[in-house]
Amino acid sequence: MGSERRKFERLSMPGISGVKARRQGGDECQITMLGRGGFQISTGETYEMGQTENFAILDESEGIHRDVRATVRNIASGGLVGFEFDDLGVDAAVEIGVIIGKYYKAAHDHD
Repeated sequence: MGSERRKFERLSMPGISGVKARRQGGDECQITMLGRGGFQISTGETYEMGQTENFAILDESEGIHRDVRATVRNIASGGLVGFEFDDLGVDAAVEIGVIIGKYYKAAHDHD
């Protein structure tokens, strides 16, 4: 049928946003896309489909440091890996919403 499977809108994050994901015990990676359902990072790390990881979502400009658990749902060329949030709690959802709102507004102020 070819219908869109995404439940939530996704926002491409500008490289200058400074919004990052840090894997538990790992390096920080740039978040390239963010939505209420998950995020995409640019990384040199190797992941497998279905792999689950703990991350901290970081936005220093907003004082956000939120721990989340996410599962790999997409692996693309160029080191892009997409994750779906696992049971995103209310507080985490609010903070993700703050980040999305900030960059959504900035992206649409130029329209």
